[in-house]
Order: sequence, then C-alpha cells, then structure tokens
Amino acid sequence: MKKIIFIFILVGLAAGCQKTPATNVQSNNQNASTTTNTPASPAPATTAKLSMPIANGLGRITKKPFGIYITPQNSPVSPEKFKGYHTGTDFETTVEEQDADVAISAACDGELLLKKYATGYGGVMVQSCVLNGENVTVLYGHLKLASITLKVGDSIVAGQNLGILGKGYSTETDGERKHLHLSIHKGTGVVLLGYTQNKADLSSWLNAEDYLK
Repeated sequence: MKKIIFIFILVGLAAGCQKTPATNVQSNNQNASTTTNTPASPAPATTAKLSMPIANGLGRITKKPFGIYITPQNSPVSPEKFKGYHTGTDFETTVEEQDADVAISAACDGELLLKKYATGYGGVMVQSCVLNGENVTVLYGHLKLASITLKVGDSIVAGQNLGILGKGYSTETDGERKHLHLSIHKGTGVVLLGYTQNKADLSSWLNAEDYLK
C-alpha cells in the first residue's frame, strides 16, 4: 500500500514539473508578441509641394527667377527701377493676356494675413503656409486689389481662386509690367521686400521653383 502511495506522489511531482516549462513558454511568447506589436517610429513626412498659382507657371519663369541680381543696367525688363537680389520668382504674361483676366490661385493651405496696396507691387496679399514642416509666408504681388474678395483672417485652400493680375503699367501694379511676383519667406512674419541688397539675406527666403508642382 505504501508503494502505491509513493508511486502516486512521484507521478504528481513529475506532472507538476512538466507544467512549469509550458507556463514559461507562454509567458515568453506574450513578451515576444508585445515587442513585435510595438508601433514603429512614424515615417518621415514627405516634402510638401506648392500648387501652381498661375496656369502654365513653369513656362512663364523667363526673366526674373529667384536670387537673380538686378540693376537698371542689366535688367531683362525695361524700364527698371529696382536694384538688388530678387527674393521671389516672377511669372510673366503673354501679349495676348495684357487685356485679359489672368487668374491667380493659392499655392497652399493657410490664412490670409495681409491684403493691401503696397509700393512696388500695387495690389499684394500674403498668406500663412506650412511648407515641408516649416512655417512660411507666401506673397503674391501685382494683383488687382479689387478682385480679392477674401478678408484678412479667412482660411485659404490650395488651388482656391484668389483674384486676378493687375493691369500692366497702372496703379494696380504700381507701374510695373503685368506679371506675378511670388515669394516665400521663412517664419510667420510678413515681409514685403522684393529685393535684398545682401546676397546672404536670401537665406531667409525659399526658391518657389523647388516646391512647385
């Protein structure tokens, strides 16, 4: 009788020993599962692109690209009253467009920060924008101010119609030819400079051609 009881005890101990590894394996599997399911780091944001603000935009950049040094003596346009490094990109108009409405649309999402008449531009508007994760302001120069129905503080969506270009050599463009001056300034401040006298200062602006699509 004692031998039978002893055998039962041995069998019970053996069974208990077999359960322990099974429990440990399940625990280890759970840990492995937790590690496997840990969310990976977010993928880097893709570089943002600007919507083209004017039809056939890239084909219009023929006279004053970003960063070109302009003087009345070397300027590709005449007459020329400015001197310095160009902080924006100029989009020219054709002969056929001089008496036609040329629509301008928003290059990105943002808020209208400024809409006014300014020396050197005529009608000008500035909007906020986040470009490639960086706060910037986008300036549209030489617009017909009366065609801009948006109010300061209004939200703007990329591709939204903003207005039309002002008439060339009139007060609508402050005496300039009919064209769009587009500039992108880093930060949230509104800067109206169309030219800077120091080349190093161009680092405060971005070249629109690098971001247009």
